[in-house]
Amino acid sequence: MTKTKYMMSGGLAFSEQKDMRKLQKKASKGWHLSSFATLGYTLEKKQPEEVQYSIDYRKLDKGEQEEYFELFSIAGWTHVCSSYEMHIFKASPNTKSIYSDVESNIDKLARLARPVNISTISVALIAILFWAIMTFTNSPFQQIGTWLFICSYVLLIPMLGMIVALHYRKWIKKC
Repeated sequence: MTKTKYMMSGGLAFSEQKDMRKLQKKASKGWHLSSFATLGYTLEKKQPEEVQYSIDYRKLDKGEQEEYFELFSIAGWTHVCSSYEMHIFKASPNTKSIYSDVESNIDKLARLARPVNISTISVALIAILFWAIMTFTNSPFQQIGTWLFICSYVLLIPMLGMIVALHYRKWIKKC
């Protein structure tokens, strides 16, 4: 019988490195990453091990997955888990970092920012639509439009925060 526990994520757009260091500390205490979970990670109890974790953001087509994981394996990284376009790998502490140069780090941030940008623009457009319904109609739809505007606005604020954080991290890497 394996023991599992949940570890909350700080939000990969905001604290990716902090999450990876936290996973590393947990592994040294015997709690190893097994999968992504809602807003966090699932950890399994195993033997303590000194490892480092790293995440890569890449959309993989069906035929690319094996070659992609093989490339990391050659570099000393073992695939741990994936969710959507996020893939976490682990390696011994002395293994060279996946992102050892500025250009690849900026490329990684750009890949991460793309779906966040698209989602944010979509939610912003939806908020504008509901704002228009709320403002320019005098029908039963006005109240529905008001509630839907509030909901979309509440979603939009943290999404804008993610965009700012990602672009700030990208800008810092360039400097």
